[in-house]
Amino acid sequence: MVRENHSLQQRVEALRWLIAFQARQPINGARERAESWRRRRRGHSGRGIVPDDRATLCATNPELEALRQRYGGVQDVIRRSPVWRAGYVSADDLLYFRGDNAYVFQFRDKNTPEKYVLTYFYLKTIDTLGLLDTFTEDGDYGVFTFPTGDVDQSGNQRLVSRDLLDSVSELLFLERVLQISKRPNLKVLDIGAGYGRLAYRAVTALSNIDTYFCIDAIPESTFLSEYYLRQKGAARARVVPFDDQRDLTPGTIDLAVNIHSFSECSTEAVDYWVSRCAELKVEYLFIVPNMSIEGEKAVRMVDGTDFSPLLEQHGYRLCHVEPKYGNPEVQRFGVSPKWYYLFRAA
Repeated sequence: MVRENHSLQQRVEALRWLIAFQARQPINGARERAESWRRRRRGHSGRGIVPDDRATLCATNPELEALRQRYGGVQDVIRRSPVWRAGYVSADDLLYFRGDNAYVFQFRDKNTPEKYVLTYFYLKTIDTLGLLDTFTEDGDYGVFTFPTGDVDQSGNQRLVSRDLLDSVSELLFLERVLQISKRPNLKVLDIGAGYGRLAYRAVTALSNIDTYFCIDAIPESTFLSEYYLRQKGAARARVVPFDDQRDLTPGTIDLAVNIHSFSECSTEAVDYWVSRCAELKVEYLFIVPNMSIEGEKAVRMVDGTDFSPLLEQHGYRLCHVEPKYGNPEVQRFGVSPKWYYLFRAA
């Protein structure tokens, strides 16, 4: 298949057409179709699992049971999350951990296939790192994939997922504000790293990353990220157990990221993690909260509590904030529009 070489202007025009088309749709009919479509979906695609996965990714795995026992002994440090309680990660979520579940919402936020296409073409117009040509989506571990109508460099149909699109968006933000691709021997700490989504994408795209540390106070997350990153061969990504942080050395980590995690923590947990960043002398802290109000500098938890005073208390000042999507119409119609906050140690 011959790959069409579209100019940037053609891509921009296509994006404008998609936005205009979305805006012209009768709103009630569109809502009914979207709701009907969402009701038919399952929590995972049912694809991308092999027998070894079934044998390992289960609630009775001795390694997971040991992590639960160990982490249970240090919960007084961070208190219980108002969201991540016992049973929140189901047996299906363990096996199909990349499905539409607690780790990555894929159909919630009223996301539909059209929104995935729109978001893909928008990101294509700003992809200065060529991430959309670097990343692939193989559909493993139950993730939902969406066709874009585009083809990759080999002429194959290009599929995307929220995992892929969010990773592209977040890395492009960090490139715009920090030029992360140009920082030699970069070390990153991902707090609340989940199954290692951004870790895998980051080390795949950026050869200058020395180590990408993943840490999480949820035992299932530590268990899954160890498994996923090992299966993906992400050698420069390292999972750090919550109860054994000796691998984290003060003065060596350049950037900490927290994607949809602090919002779901207790106040004590946020205080703990930000104090750890200060102890480790991390210069920059990138936060994506679950909810934001346009033009507001507050960074909020799921109950609406603003935790920015905790950041200031530990010496972190807001230095940059912007919407997830720079185009205001894509911020209305794109996949899970949020806001990006960058803090810097004073």
